[in-house]
Order: sequence, then structure tokens, then C-alpha cells
Amino acid sequence: MVQPRRPPDARTRTCEFWLEDGRLSARFLKGANVELADARENLEATARLSSGARFAVLVDLREVRSQSSEARALLAGPEAARVSRAVALVIGSPLSRVIGNFYLRFNRPETPTRLFTSEEEARAWLKSLEPHRGQELP
Repeated sequence: MVQPRRPPDARTRTCEFWLEDGRLSARFLKGANVELADARENLEATARLSSGARFAVLVDLREVRSQSSEARALLAGPEAARVSRAVALVIGSPLSRVIGNFYLRFNRPETPTRLFTSEEEARAWLKSLEPHRGQELP
């Protein structure tokens, strides 16, 4: 993820967050091992930043080391859907794509979620989902 020139709006043990251009961006810290408690902390940080609104979310997973199955399940479920309208996951390797596709098939996120190797493509997809006047995102 191209790092914004300003400090993060929020930071947890495993992730940094920015609100920008009507989107929430999250970048996992290098070597992060995300457990259930970390996923909860990340959702709480997202909820605080969004003030209860649902945002399109760009998540940079390229530096994460691992995510527990419990963390993945939480991030695909209703608690995450309360703060996200759509999620673009930026990954960095073919192995990440295999793992990401397994996650999408097994956990079936409640919000539209796609994998990308390009941050620009991820942003374009999220922008394509923006509601037109009088419409809402899924």
C-alpha cells in the first residue's frame, strides 16, 4: 500500500488504519500474526473510525504473516459486515492468492470481497461499487 504521508488515524497491535476518500484503508504490520483478539481489536478500531457508518475497505495483507481460522471467521461474519460495505484484499504472492481463495470459499464473507495483486485495481473495484445517487451498496 502506498503509505499516506500522514500518520495513521488508528493503530492496533497488528494493523494501521486511515480514513481517506470515503474509504477505510488498513495495512497489516510486517510479520503480524493475527489471532481472534487481534481481529476483534481491528474491528473495534474500524468501528471507532467509521462512527457507525459502513465503509468500502481496502486491506493490505502483503506483510501479514498469519491469521488464525477464528480471526478469519470473525472478519467474514456479521460483526465485520456492520462496518464494511465491500472489502478489497491486496495480496502479494501466488501462495497468498491460493490461501485467499480458500478463505473466500470457506468463510463466505457477508460483504462483497475480492482479492487483488494491484492496489490500483482494488481501489478501482471499490470505486465501481460506490452507490449512484439514490442507491446503496449491498
